[in-house]
Amino acid sequence: MSDHNPYPNFNILSVDVSEQILSLLPIPTLIRASSVCKSWHSIISTPSFSCLTRSLQNRHPWFFLFGLHNTNSKNNQSFAFDPVSNSWFQLPATQESPGGCFIGANGYFFTTTPRFSYCKILKMFWRVTAPLKFSRINPLVGVFYDDESCNSSSGFEADVPNFIVVGGVRFIGGLVDIEDRLAVEIYDPNLDSWELCPPLPADFPSGNSSQNLSSALFKGRFYVFGIYSCFISSFDLKNHVWSEVQTLRPPGVIFSFLIACQDMLVLAGMCNAPHGPSFNLWKIDQNSMEFSEIAIMPHNFLYGLVDSEEDDKFASLKCVGLGNLIYVFNEEYHKKYPACVCEISSESGKCSWRRVPQLPLPVNKFHKVISFCSMVSLHDILNHEEEEIGPVLAMSD
Repeated sequence: MSDHNPYPNFNILSVDVSEQILSLLPIPTLIRASSVCKSWHSIISTPSFSCLTRSLQNRHPWFFLFGLHNTNSKNNQSFAFDPVSNSWFQLPATQESPGGCFIGANGYFFTTTPRFSYCKILKMFWRVTAPLKFSRINPLVGVFYDDESCNSSSGFEADVPNFIVVGGVRFIGGLVDIEDRLAVEIYDPNLDSWELCPPLPADFPSGNSSQNLSSALFKGRFYVFGIYSCFISSFDLKNHVWSEVQTLRPPGVIFSFLIACQDMLVLAGMCNAPHGPSFNLWKIDQNSMEFSEIAIMPHNFLYGLVDSEEDDKFASLKCVGLGNLIYVFNEEYHKKYPACVCEISSESGKCSWRRVPQLPLPVNKFHKVISFCSMVSLHDILNHEEEEIGPVLAMSD
């Protein structure tokens, strides 16, 4: 009888080799693997292993979708999509209700009313900052770190970052004031204080909010772009000045979104092209603001995002992105929030499209949908796996 074991024995592998093999697994699988044995748990829970997995995670940000119900918060639901495992996960309820003004950016969740609060993605432990100088709803929020010239794209740094808040609508005593041009505010976590900076240039109308603006943090600048106006300007995070306002409108664009990928600015938008409607991606030169087309969404994918023949059937399409991924989805409930994702190759620059699986049922009816991309840290999840989020991610959808 032979003693030969046809199955590989991980115990005979060196720690370095085991690290390399495990680092190729998606985060949900790593959560399960960390419970298999003490050896794997020891490897996966070390800071060095978390660093090893960053390059994979940085290229593949997760897609978050939050559905809010106007009258019954029990109907609110939260979902996260992991592009590596190609799986959706339903997230547990937050410890604190995020309310109607809920934002996500680069590894953090934010609320701005009644006080500005933040927490790291998936931790759900909220911290309240000193009050904003201007209480506001639906602003743009960015996350940056001083020690890297304000050019963070990973969201994994150990220290609390600075936050920049731009635009939005002023909120006073339960009422909104859309006439006031709100100053830019930058949060210093060391002092727990907000610094007032110049507001958006006057070319952007008062009352601009995240509903008609998109933003991108790229190489030390916070870019603000008008989804419909196509105005663009950037805020220098070191010198605190705005650039000259320009217009960035490729031919035929109806609406578009600005996205910071790992090594380039990308404009993604809906077009009325000579051959019919199309969703296009353009690479943007940071210095000249010139654009060059890099991809067009396949026709069957685009029409798979809608289910009507109305003229404005594409009006509810939204786009978010980070790292090497750009997500396009339909935010209307009756379309079940279909989505697709485009991956831009770091080596060749070529784009590949695929459909995102449907949300795990049951899905409630929402009055408002909030979506964004963010990096997810394995280290953060493992540190809190005794809480609700660990078991949730360990479960397959």
